Amino acid sequence: MKFNDIVRGTISRFDQKGRGVFGACPERSRGVVRQNAPTRPMSVPFTTIGDDIEARFMKRDRGSFIGDLARVVTPGPDRVAVPTAFNKFPGAPWFHINYDAQLRFKRDMINTAFADAGHIERVGSVIPHHGPRTTDHGPSFYRNRMDYVFGWDGTLGLKEYGSWARYRDVHDDMLLSPDVPRILDVFRELMKMSDLKPWDNRDYVGDLRYVVIREGKKTGDRLIALIVKDASRVTDDAKQFLRERLDRLATSIVIGENPLQTDLSFAKTVIPIKGDGMLTETVNGITYRIHLNSFFQTNSLTAATLQDIVAQFVPSSRPSRVLDLYCGLGFFGIHLAKQFPDIHVSGFEIDAQAIELAKENARTNGVADRCDFISGPAEDLSWKDIAADVVILDPPRAGLHPRVVKTLLDKKPPAIVYVSCNYRRLVEELKQFKTVYRVEDVKAVDMFPHTPHVEVVAKLTVIHT
Repeated sequence: MKFNDIVRGTISRFDQKGRGVFGACPERSRGVVRQNAPTRPMSVPFTTIGDDIEARFMKRDRGSFIGDLARVVTPGPDRVAVPTAFNKFPGAPWFHINYDAQLRFKRDMINTAFADAGHIERVGSVIPHHGPRTTDHGPSFYRNRMDYVFGWDGTLGLKEYGSWARYRDVHDDMLLSPDVPRILDVFRELMKMSDLKPWDNRDYVGDLRYVVIREGKKTGDRLIALIVKDASRVTDDAKQFLRERLDRLATSIVIGENPLQTDLSFAKTVIPIKGDGMLTETVNGITYRIHLNSFFQTNSLTAATLQDIVAQFVPSSRPSRVLDLYCGLGFFGIHLAKQFPDIHVSGFEIDAQAIELAKENARTNGVADRCDFISGPAEDLSWKDIAADVVILDPPRAGLHPRVVKTLLDKKPPAIVYVSCNYRRLVEELKQFKTVYRVEDVKAVDMFPHTPHVEVVAKLTVIHT
């Protein structure tokens, strides 16, 4: 099979990345290559089960073929019409799937992963996004953060699905806010009226890298950041232009500097040009101050549901000490301290700036006397001498460091609540935890509508002491 060959088939399942998979038909018809149909499965983004499609062969990848959707010949039963502006929209690879079907597919993918790993646990359903649903597309404007990239070709928007150097101009958005088009147009004007050039990620030259927008869905705050290679290149006139044009659209405006070649929206230096450069958000009545670089749950409304599940999974015996690993801004630990006035929380997080904000958040919410937050990577094991009754785990997508798993198995805290944004890592790590722990319950929460991603929370209770 050659690049750009067209093959036809019917999507029968999803792969691990949520792309539809088919085995191409051997027949041949006019304009459709079937004679050299792939002998391996072909994964095609932006498809769903039951779609009869034509796909353009793009590449081979780890034992399978990758295709680009050329045409939907006959839509599957769960496909919904997508406005032209959102066709193949980066960041929403499942936007074309009916929302109820999204939840069903996520449940099935979770349960298949558990079964394939040899586990007997299953989830009965995925708890939906906690917010308004106006169409079959389900939630819109649910995200509280988006990072819009400047392309070397002068575009401003998102990277095309699966690409690091192809970009899509965004002039409409259904993920963050109806104000996004107006905000991005201000930065397009900035490119025209200044000598600031878009960053070229191929040759590592240019100035403008990202526009980061963070919102407090409950507070109404909005932080807008322009990430540049060299902050000294942003003139006073450019700063004044941004202040004037964005004034009614933001509570804080900052210039963030990332001098590294690494393609990240992280800012090593932050220069406020309006406000204090911070954002506040409220979840379950708890107020959090958030820095530009801080990790915070992307879906503020459904994050309240996630907090509630973690609190429900804490044993009813009201433990005296909770160890909150990967604590971030104190998201779970502060909530538990508010829920249970007789517990003490010790939080650990590699991001020193986040730890300072966690301390501030604890003071703001009146629980500072029962919360200790310490900076350091979880794998340095500085927490190992804490005799915790419950350990909260909320690691990044890569999962737990092996030293963290080993130490937990050696120490055997009575209960663990594991919050995972990557259930495929979770099912592998549960194989180790089950040598010491019993899985009491598993729940899934749809924190990421219109994507194949889903949050899974597992309650573990020690069976060996």
